Amino acid sequence: MQNILTDLTKDNLIFHQTVFPLEGNKISEFIDSIDRKSDSFIYYSKPFSQTEYLAAGKLFQIENSVQNLSTIDEVISNFRENVTAGDIADGLPIFFGYVKFPSTNKEQIWSDFNEVVWFIPKYLFFKKENKIYCAQNFLSSSLKEELISKQTEDADNFIKEISEKYSDKKNTATINKTSDEDILIWKKKVEEAVNEIKENKLQKIVLARKVDYRISGKLNWDDVFEKLNSEYSDCLNFLIKSNRNYFFGSSPELLGKFEKDLFRTEALAGSINRGSDEYEDSDLALLLSASKKNKKEHEIVIDHLRDNLQKHLLNIEIDETPLIKRLKNIQHLQTKITGRLKESTKYFQLLESIFPTPAICGIPTKQSLNELKQLEGFDRGLYSGIVGCFNLSGFAEFFVAIRSALVSENTLTAFAGCGIVEESDPDEEFNETELKLQPIISLFSNED
Repeated sequence: MQNILTDLTKDNLIFHQTVFPLEGNKISEFIDSIDRKSDSFIYYSKPFSQTEYLAAGKLFQIENSVQNLSTIDEVISNFRENVTAGDIADGLPIFFGYVKFPSTNKEQIWSDFNEVVWFIPKYLFFKKENKIYCAQNFLSSSLKEELISKQTEDADNFIKEISEKYSDKKNTATINKTSDEDILIWKKKVEEAVNEIKENKLQKIVLARKVDYRISGKLNWDDVFEKLNSEYSDCLNFLIKSNRNYFFGSSPELLGKFEKDLFRTEALAGSINRGSDEYEDSDLALLLSASKKNKKEHEIVIDHLRDNLQKHLLNIEIDETPLIKRLKNIQHLQTKITGRLKESTKYFQLLESIFPTPAICGIPTKQSLNELKQLEGFDRGLYSGIVGCFNLSGFAEFFVAIRSALVSENTLTAFAGCGIVEESDPDEEFNETELKLQPIISLFSNED
C-alpha cells in the first residue's frame, strides 16, 4: 500500500479546508473546465438526494497495485492518528475513489487506472442549500497566516480559471459499433455456464459483454451528465478521469452505506423491461416478482449478504418481500438490508467480506472468478468494481460500478452483464444485456 505522503508520523499535520462560494446552478457545468486543467478527478452525483460533488487533484492518495481492501483501513487509522482536523465543513466526504473488479485477465486498456485508489482532492466542489461552493483542502505542519493567505490566493486563481464558461456545451459525439460478440458465441457461453450450474460446480454466475464503438465528433461531459442526471435521477452518476482515460456510468446498485453505527446495503438482482404505460409496467413487475429464475437469482444475493454480514452487524433486518426498483428502461427486484455495526467503523474490512457479490460475479466467488476468466475472456477493469466516498467521522457510501463504459481516445467500450442460473435462457439473457447497455448508448447519436 502506497500513499503520496509516505510517512505521516514525521509531522503532526493539520488538515484544513477553506470554502469559497461559486456562481452556477449545477456542479456538472464545471466538469469540462476541470477536465482541461486536471489529469485526475471524480464527478459524483445522486440527483434524487440533491448530492453532487466534483473532486479534483490529489492532495493525499492511498493506492495499491493489488487488491487487499482491509489494509486501507490501516492507512485511514494512521491518518486519523497523525493528522489534526482544522476547519472542515460538516458532513462532507474527504476521500473519493474506486476499486477494480478482481479480474484475473489483465488488459492494457485499463493501465491508467490502478487496482485501488482513494484520494483527498485538492479541490472539492459541492452543493449546500442549492448553492455551489468550492472547498480547498491542504495539509501543513502549521496554520500560519501567510500560509493561509498563499493558499487562498492559489484557490482564487484556480476558481477564476475554471469559472470561465465555454460556449460549446453540446455533446456532438456520435458512435459506430466496431466490435461485438457474435450471438451464437454468447449462447454457447450461457449454455456452458448453465451446465456448470447443473453439475453443482456453481450456483450462479454473472456473464458480461463488452461492445466497442468508434467515437466521432466532440464529447462534452457537461451535456452527458445533464442527460444522465435528468433521466437516471435515482442512480449514482459518476465520471472518473485518470490521465487521458475516462470511466463513467449510472449505477442503481448500492454496495454499502455507513452512517455512524448503521450500515445499509441491498440485493439488486432480477430484471425485466419497462412497459409502454403504467398498466403494462405493473403487469411486467408482477411477472418479474413471480419469475422462478429471477427470484432464485435474487435470493442467492440475499443469502450471500446475510451470511457474510453476520460477523460485522447486529440485528440484521431484511425486507420480507422484494421491492420493484424502476429505472427509465428497466425494472429490478430490490431487497434492502440494514444492521448495526458490532465495532468501530472499518469500512473496507466489511466491504471485503461481501465484494464481489453474486449480483456481479457469482457464487461460489472463487470458482466464479475462475470461470469468468475463460467464459468472458476480458478484463472488466473498473466495470462492476466499486466507486464511492467517505469521511473520517462515520460516513461512507459505495456503489457497484455497473451500467458503465470506458472512453480511451476515440474508442468507447460499454459493458453489461446478467445473472445466469439453471433456468436461464440465452436469448433472454442477451436481451437483458441490451437493455443494460442503453443508459450509455442512448447518450450518443448512432451512425448505424
